[in-house]
Amino acid sequence: MSPTGTTTRRNGVAYAVIGVFVAICAAGWAIIMAHTEGTPGITPQIVSWQAADRSVRVHYQISKSKGDNVRCALIAYDTTHAEVGRMEVTVPTGTGDVDRRQQLPTKSRATAVDVQGCRTG
Repeated sequence: MSPTGTTTRRNGVAYAVIGVFVAICAAGWAIIMAHTEGTPGITPQIVSWQAADRSVRVHYQISKSKGDNVRCALIAYDTTHAEVGRMEVTVPTGTGDVDRRQQLPTKSRATAVDVQGCRTG
């Protein structure tokens, strides 16, 4: 066999190995993101917030289907991105999109607020 034929075959095997590796990485990434980012079809959003020394008033919205019971975490952070407050909120079955305001107690003054980890159940 000529050197060119051997090189072509080696390149084909190398490309196949790289392709399998990329596919495994993509599948793993998708699984990790599905478990860390919450349930697809639920869209949480912070509308506004106002911080005091020991609490933060959060205005948030959650879009979901009426058939789902949804739990989300409201989380407040300080200037070093350390968590200073956390509260679980629930949107019951039979309720679709919600627009709520919630007082979140904090250990110190919050400089950022997020709603995340929304899951059904």
